[in-house]
Amino acid sequence: MAVIKVVKSRNVIFTAIIIIICAGAFLYLLASSSTPIFTVKEFMDQQQPDSYINRNIQLIGVVQQVNYTGFFITDPDDINNASLIIYINSTNVEKPVGFETGKTVLVEGKLISTTSIWKFKATMISTKCPSKYQDET
Repeated sequence: MAVIKVVKSRNVIFTAIIIIICAGAFLYLLASSSTPIFTVKEFMDQQQPDSYINRNIQLIGVVQQVNYTGFFITDPDDINNASLIIYINSTNVEKPVGFETGKTVLVEGKLISTTSIWKFKATMISTKCPSKYQDET
């Protein structure tokens, strides 16, 4: 009888340890897989924006000055302030329907340079539907 109690207790302890390890692994994966989202101003206001170099982030901004290698985005709430250039890899990233100057976009990718201007390599671009985000009157 005592042997059965010891075996059951070891099984319970072993099961509890496995559950704790799995829960910890799940929380780690969940935390490490989240991609931060910033407007241009929120990104520029970070204490150390260069800490995001080579990390996946998402930026929201208004498209400005489109050319053959990329485009600038500015903050949706202050289009005359901080800008960020986004380089589009034409072999991997398609510009979505509705992409044009003055449109709000969400761009996902990696910050690649902090020289005289912030540079960002996009891996995904999507446009936002303005009517979806307007207040109903």
